[in-house]
Amino acid sequence: MSKIIEFSLPTAWEWVWQVLALLLIIWILKKLMFQPVTDFLEKRKDLIANDIKTAADVKAQATSLKEEYDGKIKNINDESDRILTKARQKALDREVQIIEEAKNEANAIKAKAKHDTELELEKVRADMKDEMINVATLMASKFVKSELTHEKQEEIITEIIDEMGDVSWL
Repeated sequence: MSKIIEFSLPTAWEWVWQVLALLLIIWILKKLMFQPVTDFLEKRKDLIANDIKTAADVKAQATSLKEEYDGKIKNINDESDRILTKARQKALDREVQIIEEAKNEANAIKAKAKHDTELELEKVRADMKDEMINVATLMASKFVKSELTHEKQEEIITEIIDEMGDVSWL
């Protein structure tokens, strides 16, 4: 019967040489391949960790900017509300001022109209006084020209009134 593995000294040396060759190949591969691959994987791991850290920093910065812009927008909204309120108040103040000026102007117009009416009334009174003087003078001249009896006096007065026409006395 034949043996599958025969243990002999040449076989043992072959095994030793093969193990040494295997160890040498492993050592060479480790030096040539394992270290560069390990370095590559380490660099890749560092790069990914760096990218994650950068992304987290960018996200934190974006969140900070968003909060800052939200605050600015709120401030802008508050400022616009304040400006609108101020503009409304100015408009209301201007409205009150315009109404006050219109009232003052209306009062001035009323006062001027009253003054003009009083002046016109005084003028009419003066004209009426002059007219009464003229009428009295006319009556007196007619009385002087004629001898007066009571009937004659009544007739002259009626005649003078007829000459004057419809005059309305104030």
